[in-house]
Amino acid sequence: MRFKLQTDYALRAMVYMASKDGNCTTDEIASYFEISSAHLGRVIRRLQSHGYVKAIRGRRGGVHIDRDPSTITLGEVVETLEEGAQPLDPPHGEPGNGVDQNLRLKAVLRRAHGLFLNYLNKVTLAELAAEGLPPKPAPAATDGSNAADSEQSRSSDLPADGSVGNPASVGLPQGNPSETDYNRLPRSF
Repeated sequence: MRFKLQTDYALRAMVYMASKDGNCTTDEIASYFEISSAHLGRVIRRLQSHGYVKAIRGRRGGVHIDRDPSTITLGEVVETLEEGAQPLDPPHGEPGNGVDQNLRLKAVLRRAHGLFLNYLNKVTLAELAAEGLPPKPAPAATDGSNAADSEQSRSSDLPADGSVGNPASVGLPQGNPSETDYNRLPRSF
């Protein structure tokens, strides 16, 4: 699933704020992730309108999470910011794409989307912030270094116990998928 850029920025900012004590500035967060401060400011205002973030003006102001991070799930934030978007839905305000509503592909993609959100609903901001922030991302390599090396280093940031990202922890089928694996998926969504 692909998120809107706004959702991506919001999740990053919320994890950053949850891992810091006290207020942060929008510029501080934008600098850490090397993203647009102006765009992040709009994202923060949207998070504030949904009650996730509190912004305080003034010299000692800044932004912080307005709720207990252990009560905010990634799924809740994604569903709020993505406005319930489903796979194969046309962009807001555009006509349908002609895909039959009963098409098996659409049903499979909606089920996968449901499993994805079900998993995100089990991960809280507090869990992600518990380890603190990783070191600030290094500038992109221009010396032709191997992309697999950087992918391997990113995977080492995951918890050793496999608690985040472990498909077994959310009831997903294990092993090689077959044609009928979709029949074994939970139907609770």
